[in-house]
Amino acid sequence: MSNGDPQVFDAAAFAVWAGGDAQALPATFRGVTQDTRQVTPGCLYVALRGERFDGHDFVAQAFQNGAAAALVERAWRAPDAAAGWPLVRVPDTRRALADAARAWRLRQSARIVGITGSSGKTTVKEMAAALCGGGGPVCATRGNLNNEIGLPLSLLTLGAETAYGIFEAGTNHPGEIAGLADVLRPDIAIIASIGCAHIEHFGSLEAIALEKGELLRVLPSGGAAVLCRETVCFERLAACATAPVVTTSLTTRESDYYGEPLDLSVGRMRVSERATGEQTELRSGLPGEHNASNLLLAFAAARTAGVPAGAAAEGLARLVLPGMRWDVSERGGVTVVNDAYNANPQSMRAVLRTFMQAPCAGRRIAVLGDMLELGAHTEVLHRELGCVVAELAPDALVAVGFDTARYVADEAVKRGYPAARVTCCADAADAAATVSALARAGDSVLLKASRGMRLERILDAWTV
Repeated sequence: MSNGDPQVFDAAAFAVWAGGDAQALPATFRGVTQDTRQVTPGCLYVALRGERFDGHDFVAQAFQNGAAAALVERAWRAPDAAAGWPLVRVPDTRRALADAARAWRLRQSARIVGITGSSGKTTVKEMAAALCGGGGPVCATRGNLNNEIGLPLSLLTLGAETAYGIFEAGTNHPGEIAGLADVLRPDIAIIASIGCAHIEHFGSLEAIALEKGELLRVLPSGGAAVLCRETVCFERLAACATAPVVTTSLTTRESDYYGEPLDLSVGRMRVSERATGEQTELRSGLPGEHNASNLLLAFAAARTAGVPAGAAAEGLARLVLPGMRWDVSERGGVTVVNDAYNANPQSMRAVLRTFMQAPCAGRRIAVLGDMLELGAHTEVLHRELGCVVAELAPDALVAVGFDTARYVADEAVKRGYPAARVTCCADAADAAATVSALARAGDSVLLKASRGMRLERILDAWTV
């Protein structure tokens, strides 16, 4: 991957893209950042205003650290020394950053793949980046920089040599995807899934689907919308697309890309491509049906973007996922699966099922924490998870947090799960002591909760 190399920008042109007035600018600058800790010599510093900070307070520091210029707001009361500073003045730096990123993206020749969904976005993004990497240089969202600041910054790392750009668009409030889609202008769009993540702010699955569908509304007629046939609200999403719909499925051959699972414990499957009759065997190394579905979406996007099937399969061998996503390690003979990066009802069920199917010499201990941002749906969705726990019956349940203890554990016991197997903990620190005392060699432990629960702290405090 050619990811993240700072690009060289014509400073005057950038000022025009940003809709700003230029003052004492150099001919060029190299790279763009909004964080003074990431300022590199010759870069552009963007002063953003946030709820708890104002980047304008650090403009002088950015120049001390080597910035070549700064993007600032006209309303900023600049110090006297700023009279000679190289500045681009705009009405709104956040808007200007987005406008400049869109202008830069539209000047690039790379095929752009945009990804959104309730869960699995980052996994699909990393899979698509690896698959496309078999066909040429790739630039992809770093980590989860997928919001109104992260996405423009990611787009500004696209270079003339980039063949494929793979970018996430994330949301937790209505209206955000439309703005991100307008900046990204994808050629191909993937909806990874539709679930109850952030339902507190949307109210219903249909509203979530329509929000995600905004990414499909900006597709060019020659582009493609890549959708799984089993996705909730599939028809509604397909109706949003302004380009042909490419379908994937693990259950029906009446799809453009049909995946036949060969060994779900290592993510191995055979993909049949309807248009060509070609069959390709893929292996991601990631277990579970949900990851097989993610891989199928990513492969369909790579093929639609023009990557040869064999080259894509070779590229997949370089797949490396960010931390806390099915991150398997061992502590004193105990296998730990850290999937605590985030959680929603859909991903929680999928990961728990996969964990229960994984080989295990001893006991399976599920350490589950609260799922956040569910609003009025909090109780019912946690209780639904309790039903799943009762059905799958792990050998022990460590319930972390108020909602998991009150609703998940309670419902599991109501459904017949033995109360003696349940331990309720207030937080990750409390859970660490419980898990340390409970787990023994041969056991497997799953950590899964929303980001705010910080379940990875259990590993920090775990004593073997």
